[in-house]
Amino acid sequence: MNALTNYWELIEKDVVNIKNGEIMGRFDDVEIDAKLGKIQAFYIEEAGRFMGMLGKSKARRVKWEEILKIGMDVIIVNVDDDINNRAIKEMLD
Repeated sequence: MNALTNYWELIEKDVVNIKNGEIMGRFDDVEIDAKLGKIQAFYIEEAGRFMGMLGKSKARRVKWEEILKIGMDVIIVNVDDDINNRAIKEMLD
């Protein structure tokens, strides 16, 4: 992650888990530590929601440290593929 990037470029890229090859989706939200001024994690909205029209959805959390590479078209991450061990939050419209 040597080059500078911005949030709008990140949300256009598919996120791929190197552990199982899963295309997890795209980043939808970001968690920032306001005291440190650092990104802590990104959230990936679960598939199945259509343009925010189905109300609440759940999101998978990907810690900043789990991002291995931000490429031209995809973001490679190394996350535990057991969804039960991942932090999940509810996203509201």
